[in-house]
Amino acid sequence: MKPSNKLGDGGKKGNRKKKNVNVVVRVRPLSDTEIEMKNKNVSLCDSVSKTVQMKSILSDKELSRSFGPFDTVYGPESSQMKIYKESVESLVKEVLNGYNCTVFAYGQTGSGKTYTMEGRHAESNEYTWDNDPTSGIIPRALHHIFSELGDQELDYYTVRVSYVEMYNEQIFDLLSTSKAAQQESLRIFDDNNKGVTIVGMEEITVKDRDEVYKILARGAEKRRTASTMMNMNSSRSHSVFTVNVMMREPGCLAGEELLRQGKLNLVDLAGSENIGRSGATEMRAREAGNINVSLLALGRVINALTANAPHIPYRESKLTRILQDSLGGKTITTIIATMSPASSNYEESVNTLEYAQRAKNIKNNPEVNQKITRKALLKEYNEEIERLRRDLVAMREKQGVYMDKENYDYLIEQQDEYSAKIEELEGRLDAYLYQVKKLSEDLAMMDEHYQRVYMSCQKALGKLEIRKHELEELHKELAETNDIASAANKALLQSENSFTKLRSQAFDLQEKCAIYHGDLTVLHDRLDQHRDISALNDHLLGNFASECIHSISKAKMEIQNSVRAMCSEQLKQIFKEAVDAMVEKMNAASSIVDEQKESIQKAADALTSNLIESQNAIERFAHQEFQRIQKTGSTPVRRIIEYEDLEDLPPAAELIKQEQSSATPRRASGYYRCRESMLEGDIRSTLVSPDMLKNTFVQSKKQLETVEENSTEDQRSSKHVSLNDESGDKKGFSTTGRK
Repeated sequence: MKPSNKLGDGGKKGNRKKKNVNVVVRVRPLSDTEIEMKNKNVSLCDSVSKTVQMKSILSDKELSRSFGPFDTVYGPESSQMKIYKESVESLVKEVLNGYNCTVFAYGQTGSGKTYTMEGRHAESNEYTWDNDPTSGIIPRALHHIFSELGDQELDYYTVRVSYVEMYNEQIFDLLSTSKAAQQESLRIFDDNNKGVTIVGMEEITVKDRDEVYKILARGAEKRRTASTMMNMNSSRSHSVFTVNVMMREPGCLAGEELLRQGKLNLVDLAGSENIGRSGATEMRAREAGNINVSLLALGRVINALTANAPHIPYRESKLTRILQDSLGGKTITTIIATMSPASSNYEESVNTLEYAQRAKNIKNNPEVNQKITRKALLKEYNEEIERLRRDLVAMREKQGVYMDKENYDYLIEQQDEYSAKIEELEGRLDAYLYQVKKLSEDLAMMDEHYQRVYMSCQKALGKLEIRKHELEELHKELAETNDIASAANKALLQSENSFTKLRSQAFDLQEKCAIYHGDLTVLHDRLDQHRDISALNDHLLGNFASECIHSISKAKMEIQNSVRAMCSEQLKQIFKEAVDAMVEKMNAASSIVDEQKESIQKAADALTSNLIESQNAIERFAHQEFQRIQKTGSTPVRRIIEYEDLEDLPPAAELIKQEQSSATPRRASGYYRCRESMLEGDIRSTLVSPDMLKNTFVQSKKQLETVEENSTEDQRSSKHVSLNDESGDKKGFSTTGRK
């Protein structure tokens, strides 16, 4: 049974968003031959930034190029197991979920593509898929698929594999048992329902991993390899190993069985090589040329996909037709770019990295394959069996055509359709050629126009440079203006702050002036009080003088009466002594009054001078503080001013009392005590000026002497002598005279 192989099945749309092709880079270690040839390691793998840096040593100057970032970068120390775990294991799970997946290795000859895909698997069962150290991706993936299917305990599933190679643009089946079939090239055609299909490819159903290993070994033996100067076992063809998995969808009701199908394409591309370096000649050179042609076609497809070109040249090579759905289609694709780190392979390694970097921009739109019913699958198998039966009968009867007439007619019909398509394509090609010619002419015109525009652009660029220079100057001036404005704003802000401080300081000075004015008012009030006290003292002194005159007049009358009564020498002597004592007391009182008056005058003068000096000091201080605040902007410090205590003058009555208490009495005579008791009366509250008192006592003394003389004459003449009352005249004495 040879059912058709569909590399790109249709599925439900909109299952996943578009995603970029997954691109990983693997750098192999230096080989023994490269070490013997003293090649240097020119690659530097960074697994963190996922980049590869290539260093080239030319004319003693080290140059380096960086490529990436890629999805993953594996250095020489990376193992087969690590690469599978990180890059392929998830694809197996996607296949079991109903997706189509593709993994293919690309690189120069001898870079490790076949080792990565096939590896060196031991036939013993001591390893499983997840711990075999040398197994490649293909056997490990099949082992993994069977392990997953066994873990899910499905009651129905089938795994079918196919293995083909493409050699010199011809496709051969590696699993065919017939020698004739092995040498027969298989045909590719596009089926509207099944997509790109390889006719006559054999699919084998496998049940376990052992069968898979045998199939791989059988295919590897048939695959074309040869020895070159770059690789002792160089693959001379591209190989495609396809795994189709079909399993029953769980949870379906009886009679409504749905089958889920997934596909895994594992592609090992032939190595790109330099014919001169590989030493290929004649047939090997033609092989290398065909290999490079198919790889160049693959590169053009990748470039067209990354550039979003309207036409993708899939039909330029059978390789690109097989990989059509894997590049820009509905398949989940992973590209493994293998490279050599040797300095002798620098150019080939750089080309591989450039290819991988372009492929990183390809976007696929993965979709789940459409699920089919078991009845539809059986119907398809029956139709295929019937078609093969007719071919077998025709071949046995040898009717000249080794296939059924119906199949032959179908092929003729297909050929006619292809002929019509070819004619249509040739017509389109002529139209394209005409367009190319026309576009070439337009391109020449555009080139001339470009030259003119280029010259204009150069002139404009010159003007632009001048404008840029002017703009830079304007920017500098603007910056300077901004600086000046900023400085002015700062100065204005400082001035505002200084004005605020000055205003607050002016308010403080006004408050201080108000305080000083209040102090001056208090001082003026105290000065007025002292003046009132001085006037009161003058008034008291006047009253005291008046009372003294009155007392003297009264004493005079008493003396006259006494003289008249006694008229003796003893009376004269006593009177004289009394008059002398009274004169001394009057003199003492006069000196006390003078001292008090002088003290009052000094205190008044000192107070007036202090007030004038205080006023001048306040004005000077206010003027100095205002000038200092204007210059410095600092707030004045409040200082404590100590005022001089004013002289406190006691009342005149206390001064007279103090002076009287300090004087020693002459003798304790009766008359003297009477005169002292007279002085201790209310006369103290009626004091007058000292000059007036002095003049009054002098005149009283003279009067007493006159009375004494008259009393002597009266004694002699025994006549009564009367004294004249001159008390009224004494009240007009001047109070302004001083002794």
